[in-house]
Amino acid sequence: MKLDSQKVDDAILALLCLGLHAEGRGWKVFDWDALERLYEQGSISKPCGTAKSMLFIE
Repeated sequence: MKLDSQKVDDAILALLCLGLHAEGRGWKVFDWDALERLYEQGSISKPCGTAKSMLFIE
């Protein structure tokens, strides 16, 4: 069975929203490929870097 990347991304985005903390930031504890796709869609800030969280754009 082939995974539907969009459904995976939607689920991760929903989980990120549940774990929001100060200033609209979410923890980077999910699959890096999915976080990169969310970045390319414009939903989150660039997930690379030393910070343990990233900023929501929308």
